[in-house]
Amino acid sequence: MEIKFVITEVQFTLNIIAERDIMEKIILTDIDGVVFDWHTAFVKWMELQGYSSTGVMHHDAEIHNEFGIAFQEGMVKREEFNSSMACSILEPLRGAEIWIPKLKEEGFKFIAVTSLSDKPIAQYYRYLNLEDYFDVETFLDVRCLPAGADKTEALEEFKDSSLLFIDDRPLNVETALKLNLNAIMMKHPYNIQYSNPKVKLVSNWENIYDYIQKVYNTTKTK
Repeated sequence: MEIKFVITEVQFTLNIIAERDIMEKIILTDIDGVVFDWHTAFVKWMELQGYSSTGVMHHDAEIHNEFGIAFQEGMVKREEFNSSMACSILEPLRGAEIWIPKLKEEGFKFIAVTSLSDKPIAQYYRYLNLEDYFDVETFLDVRCLPAGADKTEALEEFKDSSLLFIDDRPLNVETALKLNLNAIMMKHPYNIQYSNPKVKLVSNWENIYDYIQKVYNTTKTK
């Protein structure tokens, strides 16, 4: 089945044309900073080890700046956290536990593309965390890349599919656009300055749900 998306307006109005009137409802999504609140848990974990946050929130790829430490030390601490049990009990972010199951009930499936870690123990804890909030059929796949890794290669498989891709890092959403995916970005203090008319900016999962409903309901009436 071939699915084609045509963007007709800058304001994210999508016409989705699927052969035989069948839609492949697949959503690509990041996990940390989108589905789970990685940042809050990491800051608490660092404070228990004697580190102090500057109070200026940064993306996990630049988390060293938040604690005033060297880049390499920040990388090491992030890898330690991501491979610890503390990373298996992250809280859902901004209604993810409500709206993702609702989307799943409506026929959507998710593929996670996360730069968490490629270590087996980190991947194991990630699966445990997801299973706490979402049933096993929600995520078709969970692709764990090395910590902070670029997502270009992982997203290449979906090039020109125009599938929805959700992330919180401007670098990743720009990559998605280059691959002709439709990007949604979860807003945080560290990405608030980012602006691109081709990217849908959202504050929570209810916003994402409403946007997806608008896209698909608009299509169904055409």
